[in-house]
Amino acid sequence: MEDVTLANSFGDDVDILYLGKDLPDDRSLLSDILYLSKYDEIWILDLNVQWTEGGRLNEGEIETLAEYVGSGGVLVVGLNTYSQSWSRKLDNVFGVKILRVERPVEDGEDWDIVFGGKVYPYNDTYQEVVVRTAGAKVIAAYKNGNPAVTMNHYGSGVAVLMTFNPIKAYVEVDHSFLEVYLAISSEALKERKNPPTVGTAKKTLILLKRVLLHPLTLGLIAFIFLELPAYLGFLPVDLTVFFVAPLVPFWGRIKKRKRCKHLLEAISVMRGVTISKLAEEMGEKARRLKFCVAVLKLKRTISMLDISRLGEKDYLITLHGLEAEGVAAWMIKRYPRLMEKIASHPGITILDLARTSNMPPYEVLELLREMSRYGVVEIRKMPFDYEVYPTRALSRWFEE
Repeated sequence: MEDVTLANSFGDDVDILYLGKDLPDDRSLLSDILYLSKYDEIWILDLNVQWTEGGRLNEGEIETLAEYVGSGGVLVVGLNTYSQSWSRKLDNVFGVKILRVERPVEDGEDWDIVFGGKVYPYNDTYQEVVVRTAGAKVIAAYKNGNPAVTMNHYGSGVAVLMTFNPIKAYVEVDHSFLEVYLAISSEALKERKNPPTVGTAKKTLILLKRVLLHPLTLGLIAFIFLELPAYLGFLPVDLTVFFVAPLVPFWGRIKKRKRCKHLLEAISVMRGVTISKLAEEMGEKARRLKFCVAVLKLKRTISMLDISRLGEKDYLITLHGLEAEGVAAWMIKRYPRLMEKIASHPGITILDLARTSNMPPYEVLELLREMSRYGVVEIRKMPFDYEVYPTRALSRWFEE
């Protein structure tokens, strides 16, 4: 929190991006040129790997900060930010070359800072980074002659390097260091060519990129991309239903509406029919019917039943609310002898049905259990067998 203490000393016109590991703000803002360009100055005085969320400055952050300075911003960094995030790009921005980091064991006067003819005591044990200027000018020096503060013109902006720990110098040594910081801030603003700016074209591209790469946008694009294969019937039926759902409100404008009406008429006549059989009856490819099936299901006009447990790897299409009759109609076509026995001999046993249909008893039982789920038959437990009774949905077909 020492960083916050110093930042508050600059007055009210300061925003703090807190990157401590305890309660970090959004660090991605350091890579956001539109965010950075709102500020005349950016001070990153003590980005210490040990305490900072995300550690040292990464390559993208350094590039963005360099762009900010080049566009007219003022960037001020301290010892830890510079030394722990060092890169050739940083040296280029600050106009210096790093030589070494000094770690004195005891405090002395050699590393006290001279600025504006005044000496500011500095605790040597807080470390110092020794640099050689490569374009930058020295605006404050240690008593031993090494640069303490350098200033470099980079593009339209200014980069300031404090080779000591400016946080500890202010908080733990001498509050008069604030005089140095305010003077440096004022001089840097005078030295820059213009306030930080981002060109209209670049700003537009950045905003467009953000919109396009937003998770919601990517999801929408992916959804729209999959709408076409759903419309053309290249997706499985259940996925087609999912992707067709947003199109239901536009049912009146869908070109396949006529085909869907013919499909509904065929289902009304056949009562229970698989998609493949429906396609055969209508003289269409099965995939071309999937869209209409999905729309009618979503409008609750028809029901789509998975009949894989009834021995058919397909979906059975019935009128909504008449599922039992539809399943019964389809079962009569698939197992005519078995259904006729159940309808004409209420209470017939599983063993009797197995003998007459030439099917293993366990297969008959599993088949009839699945039929009972749809309300086609009723199964009653006996001591050593089961009795099977037809429901109205099945028996009505044998009364006509």
